[in-house]
Amino acid sequence: MATPLKLIELLTGKVFKVRGKTVVFDFDAAALYEVNIAVLHRAVTTHSKRFPPDFMFWLTQDEWKEIAEQISPGLYAQKQLPPLAFTNSGLFMLSGVLKGPRAAQVSVVIIESIFSYKKII
Repeated sequence: MATPLKLIELLTGKVFKVRGKTVVFDFDAAALYEVNIAVLHRAVTTHSKRFPPDFMFWLTQDEWKEIAEQISPGLYAQKQLPPLAFTNSGLFMLSGVLKGPRAAQVSVVIIESIFSYKKII
């Protein structure tokens, strides 16, 4: 099973600030959970009530164009459809709606990461 450090390694360079929130884009979340992006989108659509706006939101075309060019020149031309952006709460909620052992592993690692880096009094 991945350790909290491993999760940080998996997300290094894949966390962005959008609208003042720290987010991970749908394509990186799909890679983290080892699912096809269509599977991730279907799970989110099926369980839309579990993803309020502070858990997940679509980037606007302008937001995506600006960020895509920062990530990699030419990325916007390849992937013009703006991605979903998941906050930490949304990323954790994916663990509950995606099926399989990887979702369970990621859920455990997220929880371990939270408690490893925050002291509980």
